[in-house]
Amino acid sequence: GQFQSQSGQTSCSDSDSGHYVDVVAASSQTPCPHGTYNPNTGSTNSSECIAADSGYHAPTEGSTDQVACPAGTYQNQTGQSECTEVEPGHYTDSLGSIQQSECLAGTYQPQAGQTSCADAQPGYYVSENGSNVQLSCPSGYYNPSTASSSFDACIPVDPGYFTDSEGRASQSECSPGTYQPNSGQSACLESDPGYFVASFASISQSPCPAGTYNPSKSSVSG
Repeated sequence: GQFQSQSGQTSCSDSDSGHYVDVVAASSQTPCPHGTYNPNTGSTNSSECIAADSGYHAPTEGSTDQVACPAGTYQNQTGQSECTEVEPGHYTDSLGSIQQSECLAGTYQPQAGQTSCADAQPGYYVSENGSNVQLSCPSGYYNPSTASSSFDACIPVDPGYFTDSEGRASQSECSPGTYQPNSGQSACLESDPGYFVASFASISQSPCPAGTYNPSKSSVSG
C-alpha cells in the first residue's frame, strides 16, 4: 500500500487513488488497468480496482472514478474501457445507458451515435421500429403529414390531379389543356383533337361546339 521512488527518504508514500502497491519495498505504484477504477489511497492489491459498471467506462489506466457513457452511446457489459456507439435506427438520450433504444415506427435515424430519432417527413412514412431510412409514397400518391407510420398515410391523388414523382407532400393540379378522370395517377391526359379543357384540375374534356373544329391536342379553349 506504500512506495518510495526516491532514495534517502525517511518515509513512504501511500499509493495514489487509481493505483495499488502489492509488494514490500516498492519503488513504484501500479495503475489500475483500463476498465477499472479505484477511489481510495493506500490500496494493497489489484482486487481493490473496481470494474466499471454497465453504462459506464474507465477509459485510462489509473482511473479514480468511472465515467458515465454519454448520450448517443451505451455499454451493456462491466469492466469496459470505452462505450459503444448506438447503431443507425437507434438512439440513447441520457447518460449511463446500458442498451440502445429503437426508433419507433414513424421515426428513423440514418446515422450512428445519435441522441434522438427524426420524424418521417411529409411524403414519406416509416412502418417498422429500428428503421434507418424513411420510405417514399409512390407516384400517384401524396402525404401532407409528418411522422407517418404506415403506407396507409399515402393518399391517392384526386381526379383532376397528379403526382409525377415519389415522396410528394401535396398533389398537383392538371393544367388547362389536360385532364384526369381517375384517382391515383402520375400524369394528366392531353385533350384530344376536337376537344378542349379550359380550367385547372379538370376531370373531363369538353367537345368543341357545333360549327367549330379543332385539329390540335391540349387545347385550352373551344
